[in-house]
Amino acid sequence: MTGDRLFNTDENKVLISICARKLISQIGIGAIFWGVINIILGIASIHLSNLNIVLLILGVLMLGTGIKALIRPSLGILLTEAIVAIGLFAWNLAVSIIEYRADNLFEIRHLIPPLIFAAVFVVYYCRLGHLRKQIASIEPEKIKEAGRACKALLKKRIKNEPSVVQTKDSRCRAQLMDEKTFFIQRNMRRAFVGSKEDIREAVQNPDSKRLKLSFKHPLGRLKYQFDRKNSEKLKNWLGIKSGPESEANESPI
Repeated sequence: MTGDRLFNTDENKVLISICARKLISQIGIGAIFWGVINIILGIASIHLSNLNIVLLILGVLMLGTGIKALIRPSLGILLTEAIVAIGLFAWNLAVSIIEYRADNLFEIRHLIPPLIFAAVFVVYYCRLGHLRKQIASIEPEKIKEAGRACKALLKKRIKNEPSVVQTKDSRCRAQLMDEKTFFIQRNMRRAFVGSKEDIREAVQNPDSKRLKLSFKHPLGRLKYQFDRKNSEKLKNWLGIKSGPESEANESPI
């Protein structure tokens, strides 16, 4: 598995920061959804108790941070989403405890959605926290330039591009250049550049007719599998000679 060395280049640091911003934007969509749900619940239940205005306020805060995450993604916004999500879970837990004391009935299923949302926001913040300085310092022009390169690669018709390979599940594409390759996932959550040596190290079984690549990306492990046609393109670029293959060890298409 190719590890951190590949991703320590300035070029990949920029791409990692861009992908992190994209991920924060997509998490913002979840924040908007969760905020709207809580606003609706707050409005619907405010006549039962004035305390439910807390739910309404937290819902508005979650909605606002989600919108801001779409407009200007940052680690600060993600942290705010995590804090508000924890507040929503705490509010639901407090209500459940009050109801238990009154009716001796504890509805744990009401705590599952707020717990899941809180856990997701916290986990993503912890995962991206080490990129705070990179995300904040990246130049807007570099973001636009990299974004244009990613979109241009995704728009190419792979049948007409001998230097473009695509994974079997169509999740990722790679542009084969002279001495390096540019990888980009369709959701733009991952993008990076690797040299021929880096890609060779990532190949799990060079003799296989269907190549599998594995990378230890800072945002999570990446595993890509290619069909025979795209594997042949990749092998030719890497200079890997086809050898005997154990069909029994290969997973079926």
